[in-house]
Amino acid sequence: MTWIREYLQNVVAEMEKVNWPSRDELISSTLITIVATLMISGFIFLADQVIQRTLEILYRV
Repeated sequence: MTWIREYLQNVVAEMEKVNWPSRDELISSTLITIVATLMISGFIFLADQVIQRTLEILYRV
């Protein structure tokens, strides 16, 4: 059971070494992630629409 205590002490020691972002850095990173996600999902949506229309035209012929 001492290995559990040792493990938890190591976890606490490592967590103290973590460099947590400031509030401004966190907000900035979150906004960048949201904008990038919206841009990529918009691109995929448009590509899907183009492929769908192209296949509809091809299958009608």
